[in-house]
Amino acid sequence: MDEEIRKHPIQVSRDNMYELWGRAKERNYEGLNDEEKRIAKIMVEHEDEFQIQLEFADLTYDHDYDPDTEYNPFLHITIHSIVEAQLEQKEPIETLQCYNTIRKKKYSHHDTIHFIGQILSCLIFDVMTHKRPFNSELYRKLLKKYKSRKPEKFIELLENDPLLPD
Repeated sequence: MDEEIRKHPIQVSRDNMYELWGRAKERNYEGLNDEEKRIAKIMVEHEDEFQIQLEFADLTYDHDYDPDTEYNPFLHITIHSIVEAQLEQKEPIETLQCYNTIRKKKYSHHDTIHFIGQILSCLIFDVMTHKRPFNSELYRKLLKKYKSRKPEKFIELLENDPLLPD
């Protein structure tokens, strides 16, 4: 099995997502661990947006999403789950601080998760593109910096942020 994961990590991941989707659409969370349950519930939250991609995840494992022209629902769900886990674990604490500050501005829980996910996704993109390790110190700095900004401007601000690597 480990050899298969190394050969086809995207297929394994999408197969897992496909299996979880089968449970999520039935709202059957019994027997799932905490992470699987979190992901399944996030899938349900995004059902209107991603239902088709989730339904056929087992058939499209080899599709590479172009970040300039396509939206990757699997990456979106994964980032959403990471932010939710950070909030649950209060690690890094800056995620919780950023979350609380944005929520005080009357944004919904879901939207706030997405705003924080925008920050996280910039760093994940850097890891995936340049094969560098995740820079958790930079992530903490960006969370501190952006918590006082207008969340709907995050993407625009992040595109030109001098702290982000090219």
